[in-house]
Amino acid sequence: MKRRGLICGGLLLVIGCTLFGAAAYLRINPHHIAESRVQAAVEERAETIQPQEEAQAPAEAAPAYVSPVDFEELWDMNPDIYAWLYIPGTDVNYPILQREGDDSFYLDHNSEGKSSQEGALFTEETYTKKDFSDPVTLVYGHNMRSGAMFGNLQETYSSQGGLEAYRDIVVYLPEQELHYEVFAAVPHDMRHILYYNDFTDPEVFQKFLEQALSVRSINANIDENAEVTAEDQLLILSTCLRGDRDQRYLVLAKRTAESAAP
Repeated sequence: MKRRGLICGGLLLVIGCTLFGAAAYLRINPHHIAESRVQAAVEERAETIQPQEEAQAPAEAAPAYVSPVDFEELWDMNPDIYAWLYIPGTDVNYPILQREGDDSFYLDHNSEGKSSQEGALFTEETYTKKDFSDPVTLVYGHNMRSGAMFGNLQETYSSQGGLEAYRDIVVYLPEQELHYEVFAAVPHDMRHILYYNDFTDPEVFQKFLEQALSVRSINANIDENAEVTAEDQLLILSTCLRGDRDQRYLVLAKRTAESAAP
């Protein structure tokens, strides 16, 4: 298994330009994204029908899932885009990318594939499937002082009430959407989480959870009533910890639901 390090620190924490142009946002608006919902229509009969005489109506098929993200348009710009991350009420509303054969490419390239100090939100091909089926999916993003990428993540979840106010995380895929519930936001050392932890081993998974939930720091915010086990699937957002270059800042969420095409 290859070991990949992540660049962290002042070198990349500078004010950057906009991630990409308006074209990528044509079909998605953070204030108008809504979950797909199946609405059943019940028609009232004008006359009483005996139960044994009532004809059984054919079951209506659930409508196919339609993503609010226009992935076809995004793929024209960059085929490395495979998902979209959205945290309602925050500025986090970006595509997630993965570059085949180069886990560190999006440290210094934007979602158009162009050189950029802001980089992009990305996962590592070495450790992460693009269908979010892994026990833990870890998404990286820079802590930009401009607030771009994960620049406001630490401020948002370290604040009093932040965990409760911004608990929902939505991941949009071409044929389904996934919902996650944030249960902790904590500092973490610089060790590569997916390299050093085999999350397919329940004991390793449980030990990692216990360590994360035991962190005591001014920047830590933990839901003490959260019920999380090694049977859950986690989404972890990872960025540099502002004020300490020797640590990272993690937002941990567990999957709660999904909507998919039939």
